[in-house]
Amino acid sequence: MILLIASRKDKASMSMSNKLLEIFNFKDVNDNIYEYKNFRLQMIDNLHIYEDMKNINGDVDSVIFLSKHSSRADVKSLTVHPIGNFRKAELGGYDNEIVPSNPERMGASLRYIKNNYNGNDFEVTFEATHHGPYLEKPSFFIEIGTTENEWGREDIQEIMVNSIIMGEPMKYSSYVGIGGGHYSPKISDYFFKNNINIGHIIPKYVHEFIQKDEIENAIKKTPACKGFLMDSHGSKGRVKQIIKEISESYGLEIITI
Repeated sequence: MILLIASRKDKASMSMSNKLLEIFNFKDVNDNIYEYKNFRLQMIDNLHIYEDMKNINGDVDSVIFLSKHSSRADVKSLTVHPIGNFRKAELGGYDNEIVPSNPERMGASLRYIKNNYNGNDFEVTFEATHHGPYLEKPSFFIEIGTTENEWGREDIQEIMVNSIIMGEPMKYSSYVGIGGGHYSPKISDYFFKNNINIGHIIPKYVHEFIQKDEIENAIKKTPACKGFLMDSHGSKGRVKQIIKEISESYGLEIITI
């Protein structure tokens, strides 16, 4: 079962959940839960990044959070990203704790969005791993950014929810992304042009203090991880050295872009 979480405190989250109910034949289980094939849509009252998700039912294989994306730079984007914190947890979750990623489904959604969005208003991109909540199921966020004008666009809502239901997971090798900015442009571009999946993404802004065991944990929480996809110019020397050591120890590949 794939659990879809929609927060009533998030306008984009609710607009996407309403679009799911409009397009697909979800069965009303109760006031908060709807089911369609192997998908379960659950409405929650709290903001999902702060929700306690540690005790999810055992029949749930993975979790997808429907969400708005906010940007101080007003970057209009359609994004997916892994969950967790490589530093202090300022927006949910725990300090220096990350969540199992879901490279196949996350990649399936982003490819679907890229292939079906034909406009110029939005960037279609990964974001680096960030924010909560903490949970132990493979998970990711899917987001519309960046203002209420974009959250309310029904054409975009339709593409986003279709990407969840209709995106085709591919069993490609998975890589941990290393370097670049928050929106991981070089990693996203390489992903779109090659048959790979992406799990956790460790951006340059955490390279000054991230530790070796945290990078090893990103490998462990990236299923079918074959190695690293590294934005060389966007990575600090100390992290490049740690990646080299880990790759040699684990027999992992480094793709440099």
